[in-house]
Amino acid sequence: MIHSLNGKMYKGCSLLLLFISIGCANEWPEYDGPSSVTISEDEPIGALVFNFIVDDSDGDPLTVTINHDKKFLLTEVSSNNYKVTLKEKLDRETTSRYNLQVTISDGTSTTSKDVRIRLNDVNDYVPVIQNLPLKAKVKENLPAGTFIIKIVAEDEDMGYNAATEIFLDEPGPFYLGDPETGEIIEHNYDEANVLLRSPLDFEQQSLYLVKVTVKDVAGCTASDCEPSLTTTQTLTINVEDEQDTPPYFTGLPYIKGTEENLPVGSPILRVTAFDGDKSSAKDIEYYFLSTDGELVNEIEFFAISQLTGVITNSKVIDTDSDELKSHGSIYSLTVVAKEEQESSEAVDSALSQSTTPVSISIFDLNDQKPTFNANHTLGSVGEELPVGSLVTLESPLKVADYDQGVNGTFSLRALSMDGNESAWFSVSPVTVINEATISIATKQAADYETTSSIPFKIEAKEQKSGAVTYTYVTVNINDNNDNAPEFGEQLYRGWIYENSNRGAVVNISAVLKATDKDSRGFSTITYSISGGNDIFEINSTSGVVSTKCENCLDRETKSTFHLNILAADGGGLTDSAQLIISVMDVNDNRPKLSSAVFDGSVDEGSLVFTSPITVQASDEDEGRNGEISLSMLNYTDNLAILSNGTVYITSPFDAEVSPKTLHVGILASDNGVPAQTSTATLRLQVNDLNDNKPRFTHTPLPLRIAENSDIGTTVYTVTATDGDITSPNNLIVYSLSNNFGRFSIDTATGEIKLTALLDKEGEFDEYTLIILASDQGQPSKASQQTIVVMVTDVNDELPKFQQQKFQFSVSEEATVGRVIGTVQAVDRDLNSQLEFSISQSTAYDSDGNTVNLASIPVTISRDQGTITTTSSLDRETAAKFLLKVSAKDINGLTQQLVTVDVEITILDVNDNPPIIEPVGMLEVTENSTDAGVITRLVVSDHDQGSQLEFSLTVNPHNAFAINNLGELRLIDIVDREVVGNWLNLTVLVRDGKNNALSSSIDIAVHVKDINDKAPRFTRFVQVVSVQEDVPVDSVLTTVAATDADSDFLNKQIEFRIKSGGDGKISIDSSKGTVSVAESLDVDIYKVANKVLPLTIEACDLGLPKLCTNRVMAINITDVNDNKPTFSADVYSTKISEIAKKGDKVAVEGNYQIEAVDIDSTPNGGEVIYTCCEPSNDTLNLFTVNAKGEVTVARDPDLLGHVGVYSLTITAQNSGGAKETGSAKVVVNVEDFNDNTPVLRVLNNRSTTVHRPENSPQGTTLISIQATDKDEGDNSIVDLNFVKGVPGMDGSRYFLIERSQSQHNTFIIKQNILFDRESKAKQYRFEVEGTDRGVPARTSSRLAITVNVDDVNDNRPFFPVDKQEVEVTVREEQVGIAVGTFNYAQDLDERQLFCYSIIGARGAKGSGHAISESLIRDLFSINKMTAEIKVASDKKLDRESQAAYVLVVQADDSDENIYSDCKAQQNIPWTDRRAGDDEMEITILVGDVDDNAPVFSHSRFNLAVIRGVASPVSLINLQEYVTDADEGQDIEFSRGRQFLYTPAKLSKILGVSEPIKIYANGNIQTEITFDEEMQGTLEFTANATSSPSGLTSQTNIKVYIIDPENVYTFTVAKTLSETQTSVSEIEKIFSSHASLNVGIINLEANTEKNYHTRVQLFVVPNNTDNLLTSADIELFVQENADLSDSLYKYGYIGTDDVINASSTDEEETKSSNRVIIIAIVVAVVLLVVMLTVLILCYVMRSRYQRKLKAAHAMAFDTHTLGFEIDQADIPPSINNIPGSIKNSTPVANQGWDKDASMNNFDWAKTNGAFDRHKFYRQSRESHRSSNSHDDNAIDPLNGAETRSCSSAGSNDWRLDLRGNNLDCSPPPPITEDVIQLTFNDHHNKLNYDSKFVDSQSDNSNSTNKEDGHFNRLIMSDSVYGKIYETRRTANGLETTEV
Repeated sequence: MIHSLNGKMYKGCSLLLLFISIGCANEWPEYDGPSSVTISEDEPIGALVFNFIVDDSDGDPLTVTINHDKKFLLTEVSSNNYKVTLKEKLDRETTSRYNLQVTISDGTSTTSKDVRIRLNDVNDYVPVIQNLPLKAKVKENLPAGTFIIKIVAEDEDMGYNAATEIFLDEPGPFYLGDPETGEIIEHNYDEANVLLRSPLDFEQQSLYLVKVTVKDVAGCTASDCEPSLTTTQTLTINVEDEQDTPPYFTGLPYIKGTEENLPVGSPILRVTAFDGDKSSAKDIEYYFLSTDGELVNEIEFFAISQLTGVITNSKVIDTDSDELKSHGSIYSLTVVAKEEQESSEAVDSALSQSTTPVSISIFDLNDQKPTFNANHTLGSVGEELPVGSLVTLESPLKVADYDQGVNGTFSLRALSMDGNESAWFSVSPVTVINEATISIATKQAADYETTSSIPFKIEAKEQKSGAVTYTYVTVNINDNNDNAPEFGEQLYRGWIYENSNRGAVVNISAVLKATDKDSRGFSTITYSISGGNDIFEINSTSGVVSTKCENCLDRETKSTFHLNILAADGGGLTDSAQLIISVMDVNDNRPKLSSAVFDGSVDEGSLVFTSPITVQASDEDEGRNGEISLSMLNYTDNLAILSNGTVYITSPFDAEVSPKTLHVGILASDNGVPAQTSTATLRLQVNDLNDNKPRFTHTPLPLRIAENSDIGTTVYTVTATDGDITSPNNLIVYSLSNNFGRFSIDTATGEIKLTALLDKEGEFDEYTLIILASDQGQPSKASQQTIVVMVTDVNDELPKFQQQKFQFSVSEEATVGRVIGTVQAVDRDLNSQLEFSISQSTAYDSDGNTVNLASIPVTISRDQGTITTTSSLDRETAAKFLLKVSAKDINGLTQQLVTVDVEITILDVNDNPPIIEPVGMLEVTENSTDAGVITRLVVSDHDQGSQLEFSLTVNPHNAFAINNLGELRLIDIVDREVVGNWLNLTVLVRDGKNNALSSSIDIAVHVKDINDKAPRFTRFVQVVSVQEDVPVDSVLTTVAATDADSDFLNKQIEFRIKSGGDGKISIDSSKGTVSVAESLDVDIYKVANKVLPLTIEACDLGLPKLCTNRVMAINITDVNDNKPTFSADVYSTKISEIAKKGDKVAVEGNYQIEAVDIDSTPNGGEVIYTCCEPSNDTLNLFTVNAKGEVTVARDPDLLGHVGVYSLTITAQNSGGAKETGSAKVVVNVEDFNDNTPVLRVLNNRSTTVHRPENSPQGTTLISIQATDKDEGDNSIVDLNFVKGVPGMDGSRYFLIERSQSQHNTFIIKQNILFDRESKAKQYRFEVEGTDRGVPARTSSRLAITVNVDDVNDNRPFFPVDKQEVEVTVREEQVGIAVGTFNYAQDLDERQLFCYSIIGARGAKGSGHAISESLIRDLFSINKMTAEIKVASDKKLDRESQAAYVLVVQADDSDENIYSDCKAQQNIPWTDRRAGDDEMEITILVGDVDDNAPVFSHSRFNLAVIRGVASPVSLINLQEYVTDADEGQDIEFSRGRQFLYTPAKLSKILGVSEPIKIYANGNIQTEITFDEEMQGTLEFTANATSSPSGLTSQTNIKVYIIDPENVYTFTVAKTLSETQTSVSEIEKIFSSHASLNVGIINLEANTEKNYHTRVQLFVVPNNTDNLLTSADIELFVQENADLSDSLYKYGYIGTDDVINASSTDEEETKSSNRVIIIAIVVAVVLLVVMLTVLILCYVMRSRYQRKLKAAHAMAFDTHTLGFEIDQADIPPSINNIPGSIKNSTPVANQGWDKDASMNNFDWAKTNGAFDRHKFYRQSRESHRSSNSHDDNAIDPLNGAETRSCSSAGSNDWRLDLRGNNLDCSPPPPITEDVIQLTFNDHHNKLNYDSKFVDSQSDNSNSTNKEDGHFNRLIMSDSVYGKIYETRRTANGLETTEV
């Protein structure tokens, strides 16, 4: 670039004169600047490179230029002063230095200067790895330190910036180190060796992706450091497989079930295993593991294919065979999978083979159905037999199914002929296995008369298949005479008229007749009427009922008769029915009206009487004769009457027309024929009502009144009249319902006046007045009239603007004359005329500053108030105007002027577009949907209030969005592979106004790539067909795929078979070659064509890995390569000789022998069977058809051909090259069992046996012999009990033994101990004999009955509901029978008992016994009947004994019970027999009111507090009265008159009964007592019992007190506890201080429900001087006995003490915080303390006793107020769980919790207790600073007082000073439990302690351990907690009970 400079001409030579020239030498321009410059390569554009100055001594103008003007910019700063700056960015790695030439020319001479610019390096190049891609292969199991790969890196920067360091991120099993030594190298510069840290396992992981990071070192100088740059690459390490993993099984577990009789070689299941070494997988061979550890291909019934792993049966498996029965149906095998090895290869078996268990279950086939031995059977049963009786069958009924297990298990049930369950019969057994003989029993008793025969069927249903068969049975019912006569109905109804004569027949609705279902003479029936009857009789033969008296019926006297009719048959059986005879009415009575005259009243005009009027009428007749009709005799136009007697008004009365009293006649008539009538009169009073309302005489026109009228001006006068004629109904009163505060009306005259000034403009210009005219009747009636009052105008109103301030706006571009707005004002005067003007104006700019203008550019019209522009507007000059506008009424009588503010805003015009700041390059990641705000545009607009609107005018793929804040976001997924690396956006910004201006900006967004494209198959064959015999490793097809990603790993693809293929197909992971992995034998699938689906997956190596799946089908076709195979070479079977021609021979449980060809159709196809000549069947007994069925060929059967026969059977398939196989069938023809065993009883003709119930177990009952005509096993008989029949199973009770001498003779013995009462009186069972033939035959059943004879072996007993009986006898009753209690029962047959009273006690729960002599005096019992009587000369007293419980026993132990019973009449209770059952009879003594009520106090002191408003309840005497009698009502009353002290109090009170006693016992004040009333009131109160009237009396004294006499304190008791024990408080004061106490009130503490506030007053004895609460408190404090007793009762304190305690508690909490801080400090001293503790422990062990004494002395009387001997303190007081040490009561007395229990000698020594007494210190001492423990009890600060308690007393108290009391000799301890009470007043707790003697807890010990107690019990009566301390072997243990 060239710059021209104009310089001055310097005079360096002489002036040229005209025609004379003098030449001067030209000077070279000069350069003044650096010759070399060093700058950083990252200097920004515009950065200064260097400055220089040029000069020319000649003063010529200079021209300066530079080269490299694309990189550098030359700028003249000032004259001859230049600077060079950067024009483009520099890059040292591209050009490291520049030679900048500066050229200076003055037009003649030129000077050049070279300036060397050297670039300093900046770390701006990222390191790169040279040897990409980083890939390596490593064999598994290589040792650690193995070299894998070298990584080489470089950086184009220089110096330190070019130095690189290599790292491995998450290296896993790899590290960087020295390949020679294996050592780890911490810093690897420029190159690094990757070594193996630990051996790899291909099976666990076959590929490792390790992240390699290269970072440049970045040089540092003294001044700064360059930031490091990094690059990352992925090192791919493939692990190569080695032979190190055994095979593994798939599809585990192997459990399979298969049916029996499968042909040999049938596939059962296949096991599959694969080589664990996947990359070098070998073929697998399969074996069984034998019991001796050998590998075999066949074991037991099974064989396994060595190549395929298919397990087949090697033999035919028959579940009925002996071998299978002994083994079981489940086989457990062990299969071995072994890798196929080269012959020379030696491999560890642990790495080449695996085992797995296989379980095979064999299932039996169900090929038989249950079969009955008869299709129909007859039986019979008697109708009288009970449920469960057996049906007698003509012949035995049997059923059989010889399948095995569940296949041969079936159920039996009896069904009705329609298929439902039989309601009559049941069958047994219910469940049968193989065979059974059926018994039938009844389910309900049959009735011959109802059903003479019952047909049903028996169903046999297989349990498994559900197959059913039936047999039919008909049971005939045997008849008996068992029916009584039966009436047709149980209830008959008849009728007869009441005037019927003698002999009249009763009409009965149904025929009165009984029938008898029995036959012969039992059906003859005789009728009779049972019970007393004097009116009716019955014919004994016909049953006709008639009257037997004359005129003896009267329906009104008795309308219904109930007769009990008996019918007896010839056998004496009877039935009864009830006959109800209704006496029919005759109309013989007139209606009766309830009154002759009825009174009523009605208001005129009303349809309702003032009170309802009902006429009651009755008629003694019934029906229509008794139906009454009522009617009115007159006034029928106004009145009517309903049938129920209600009189109602049909038309209202008018009092002005009708008489005041009406006499209305009422007629009552019945509906009989002829009718009977009666009449009555209704006197009706008609009341006059106010029924006319006032009416106005006329309606005025609208009235006018001037708005300035004076108050009191008469507006108008209204008048009205009333049509009523009587006052007050016609007295009219006027009123205004709306006076508007301006009008009033005279209530009498109706004159309306003005009461306030009017204002037409301010209020209303018209008033509508509503005038009411009301009469004074009841209810009042009124009329209203409306009057319009119009107010005439007077001009007196100021104008008024419609707004308080007007605001307008106008655009600054508005033209002259533009209307800005109108100021509106109104004047309510009618003749007003307004004129507008601007009185003041001010202008403001946009910032609110005042602007001075020559004139404002607006004006206002005078008449309309319209504001318009007068000149152009300029918002920048004046943005706002504030005007004062005036409005004036020019017609006003006076000046009427108002002003208003008007604000005019000048609106801006939009004339500036938005300005957008530049945006740099942006970047987003592809597939990201939420990138947040990518950038935010910065935009400004010079216009005011512009609302910027952003939009994208260029938005590729609509992937971006921008909001009006300028925030650019990515809203859609961007796919780099689709959109490319860059996206160009254009953003448009509008200012949002009407004439919007806009700007736009282009933005470039870089798309960052990720691995997001899954591989895509480019070559893939979906179906591949192949024959099953194709060789292994044959290539079937090849698949190929590509990946759209560009990264090396992202697009590198590996293939694998994801699923399917059954392990038979493999694929090359890199080439995609699909090959055969193992033999493709389709025969194992039993199909002609097997399709193996497999899913092939192609995955890239990117992160994350992406995969694509496709399904390929391998279609395998069958090849005929197998021949039919039988399941066995030889089959053995048997058949009975009775088999007929055509019967099939069962072979291995099937009727068809089968050969299996595992080839599929058509290669295998149908197998055809043929039979060659039999080996020894010369008689041609058998044949085989093409289906393989062996059948009998001889006609008609095989009888006589017993023997063994052999057949050879050939099987041929239907394939192209036919294959055959053969097998032998050996048939054994067996003998048939065709004789049934026969049973008979030996030595006894009868099958009924009698045995006593005490016969021993094993007693022989009966002997039975069985015979069978068959021979061999068929003749051997087994005798068994018949099971399944309810109640007939003899096996539970009896035993069958086979005779040793006679093989088929059996002995049945007793197998249990009989008990006739608890078990059974009779046993019935059946036995049957079964031979051992096949099929077995069973004899007829033999029914045996065993009767158990009774032995008297049971004692009497009382039923549970009779063991406790309760009766009541009133206390005044004597000599009466209490009751008969012969409730004893006996399980034995003999029921003879002897009753006696053997004991007695009080009421239940009392526990105390009553003497024998008293009971014998009061009660007697009849020994035979058990009747108990009260003695005739004794009287029971309930109050002495409320109940007697007599114990009665029954006895039957002697044979001669009656004589023995008489002999026991006076047996003493102590000599009674033990063990007899007893019953308790509670005799309650019923109460009689024979006791007067009893007051708890002979005198009650009550108090009335002055100033408390009445009524005040003083006491309820009900709570203080008891009555020994039960449930008596007590009524209270006052006895003698009041006794007033002083006497003048009576006059001061001024009432006769100031205090009243109510009947319920409540005494309350009737007046309020004031300060003048002083003294007392005394009277007596009576309590009277009802109904006896017995009375008791008590004295009442009422004190009139002041509030200061009320003493209030709190006790630790509930309100109910305090109420029941309030007398104890009175006793405490009276016994300790001779004080009378009156309780004022008891109140529960709402915060603590176990506290109660007590209010009382105190009066010293023999005086009425009341003590103040302060006096009482002082008295309590000073009287130790009194205060001690109060504390024992539960006294806590007065309110001030309790409040102070609360404050102390808060202080305690504060002190606890200090303690916590102290504990923390103490931890620091732990080491020192441990040393001290060890020393203390040693010293304490040596000086334990002395330490105890020292401990006691440390807390002397100066600190505690008392002294105590440590040996006298029980150890457990201070060891309560959860308590702080020394916090329990008396804890601070120095009790040693470690003391031995032997120290309890203080409590119990030599049988005596050393009594001490506790004292408490005064509360002032307790509160003093000397108190050792705030929680301890108050110690005594006073004189010592000691006392001894009387012998045997448990009220023992301790002397805290430890002094032994002089009580000699000490009284002995008489009880084992010593009760001590400790009161903790401060914490308001009570502890009750019991020292329990150890021996008292052991009932087996009689000797007591004197002087020692082993257990301490402490109970907290407030919080309900109990603690127990015991002495154990480990010391003392305290627990909460």
